[in-house]
Amino acid sequence: MSTTRSSQAAKTNAQEQAARQARALWISVVIYLVTFIPYALIAILSGSMLLLSDVADYIKSFASYAVSLRILRNIREGQLHDFDYGAGKLERVGSLFGALCYIGTLVALAIYSFMRLLQPEPLDADFTFVGIVVQVLVFVVNGGLWIYYKRLATTSPSPLIDMEWRHKRNDALGAVAILIALGLALVFQDQPWAIYLDPACALAYSIFAIGLYVPVLLETLHDLLDRTLAEDVQIVIMRHLAKHFDGYEAFHGVRSRRAGNRLFIEIALGFDPTKTIGEAEITIESLRMGVETDIPNAEVSVVIKPLQQGGNAEDLTNPGSNDAQPPLIEAHI
Repeated sequence: MSTTRSSQAAKTNAQEQAARQARALWISVVIYLVTFIPYALIAILSGSMLLLSDVADYIKSFASYAVSLRILRNIREGQLHDFDYGAGKLERVGSLFGALCYIGTLVALAIYSFMRLLQPEPLDADFTFVGIVVQVLVFVVNGGLWIYYKRLATTSPSPLIDMEWRHKRNDALGAVAILIALGLALVFQDQPWAIYLDPACALAYSIFAIGLYVPVLLETLHDLLDRTLAEDVQIVIMRHLAKHFDGYEAFHGVRSRRAGNRLFIEIALGFDPTKTIGEAEITIESLRMGVETDIPNAEVSVVIKPLQQGGNAEDLTNPGSNDAQPPLIEAHI
């Protein structure tokens, strides 16, 4: 059946994208594992709060990568039954976890930097110079990964990859800021005010980075908590359902989820048992194409369910309901 083949093709495509994204994330994981201990030693021995900010970033990244790779593994293995309507919500949970870890470590760094402003300590010149050299390498590596993940996010959109390229962008720009601040601290180390430069810059960086990640956190929370379709989207769906009223016997509801700028919509319908599969497919394809044409970035699937499953138009405003039984047939793109 064409509908079964379409569904299987969509599943295979999602698994291939997950495998490609996992390979991309493993690049960062290997780099972080190799450089973590040497970088942490340099940061501690130099006494620089700016270098310690990267150590905090390492801790956040390890936790974030663990969740991200677990999510992508589940997608590849098709283990999504515990999550509402596909992989999008699962990805959003990972994105939320990563953003919370990062913001939490930045808040801790900001507090510690403020305390160092009250009780400043001089930097170790030799290890600070080593830290500057390392930051040059950090800028080159993260700049390359920034471009790589940005391109991957364009060809294979995902909240996890979207968060990763933003992370690498911040790391690359942060390396430049650290280079400038540490360079100034060494050049003017004999000046009485130079001792405040490192913790002040670390505090400013923490506040700046928190400001960049708060929108990601709010967007993720919105997508997880918003279980209803926007009113204009509901109107479009209802209009097309009315247009195809004679083509189906029962309406069992709508479920939706968001992943980035994409909106996935599942419409459950019941058909007259005397109709052939071909006749049902004509209605399904016409309804699907009509909704996708009128709703930007929407991907629509229509599932056929038994007529005895009660459903009404009120289900349209509760797309998160999980009461529906598994579909008999699925027309999916």
